[in-house]
Amino acid sequence: MNAATLNQVANLLGTTDKNVVFSAVLKTLVENGVAMNVAFDHLFGEGAYKKFAGEVYHALRAKAA
Repeated sequence: MNAATLNQVANLLGTTDKNVVFSAVLKTLVENGVAMNVAFDHLFGEGAYKKFAGEVYHALRAKAA
């Protein structure tokens, strides 16, 4: 997703908080039938969901050890 589109969302929401914008975009995509992994990759780039999931998995495994 390009910066211009994200800036339009930010303007519609009346915020400059990137976390709010990212959350709103992900929520909207998922509510409209897009799978979470596809929505995540669309927002953050191809392969971002797999990378994020792997990082979370390894962090949780390290914490459990």
